[in-house]
Amino acid sequence: MQALGLVWRDVDFISSDCDEYWMPKEAPSHSGAELAYQNWRDKHDSGGFVVGRDLPSRALAGVLRNLAIYEPVGDDFRMRVAGTGLVRRYGCEVTGLLLSQLYEPQAFKRQRENMERVQQGEALFADVRVTRGARLQLHYEALQLPVRSPDLSQAWVLGGFFYHDWAR
Repeated sequence: MQALGLVWRDVDFISSDCDEYWMPKEAPSHSGAELAYQNWRDKHDSGGFVVGRDLPSRALAGVLRNLAIYEPVGDDFRMRVAGTGLVRRYGCEVTGLLLSQLYEPQAFKRQRENMERVQQGEALFADVRVTRGARLQLHYEALQLPVRSPDLSQAWVLGGFFYHDWAR
């Protein structure tokens, strides 16, 4: 696939010939991740961040392309909404897909465990590097934040991928 002069693989970027390394962080450092986290924090401290009420929002307009909303579906998570920046990570449009469709079993298990921690109220930040052989394919900062479903009945996850070679 080619878009805006950038070329991605035709299908799943997460494949057996790629390795993904997550290094946990204490707090975000990418300007886009800091913006998303601060907005989430402000809403969280004043009653909670609710999908449909607090997102989309004008305050997050500059980073919407980097964000995704994950809805729990049994033992999996569906990408309810995924910004266009996630195409770069996955190599295809991922809105509506399950995480289990994007990751091989071992990587999916780790992703699901992280999502479950976030559902319990933990905010996660990581420096992520995706490599193929010895070659760096992508480098980005990831964040995963607990949010509430539109009807307030479920804990969902707000995720973001903030590439180190993209400015806010």
